[in-house]
Amino acid sequence: MTMSGRPHSGLPLADPQRAEAVDLDALGAQLLQEATERPNGLRTRPVVRGPVQHAVLFALRAGCQLPEHDSPPAATLQVLRGEVVLVAGEERWTVRAGDLLPIPPAGHRVDAVTDAVCLLTISRA
Repeated sequence: MTMSGRPHSGLPLADPQRAEAVDLDALGAQLLQEATERPNGLRTRPVVRGPVQHAVLFALRAGCQLPEHDSPPAATLQVLRGEVVLVAGEERWTVRAGDLLPIPPAGHRVDAVTDAVCLLTISRA
C-alpha cells in the first residue's frame, strides 16, 4: 500500500465507511491481464471490506474456473465482462455481461465460457 492507502497499482480498496469509488473497468482489465499470466487463469482482488459487506472482483480466462466452495449467507454474482456458468449441484446458470444472479445457498463453482470479469458481493448481516 502507498501512503494514500491505495494499492501500488494506483487502484483503491473501497472503504464502506467512506464513500470512495473503485474503477471496476480499470481494475478488471488489470486482473484479466494478470489472470492470463497464471496457470489457473484466475485472479481475485477484494474491493470492499466491511463488517457486514464484502465485495471481490475476479477475472477468469476462458476455460478456467473459480473452484467449488461453500455459499456465504447472502451473495450475488454480477458479470461485468464476458460469460460464465455458475454450477451448484445439478443446476447451471449462464450469466453474461450485465447480468446479476443471486447465488444459491449451496456449494458452487464458476466456469468461464469466455474471458470474464465478475463482481461477487457478500452480505454477512
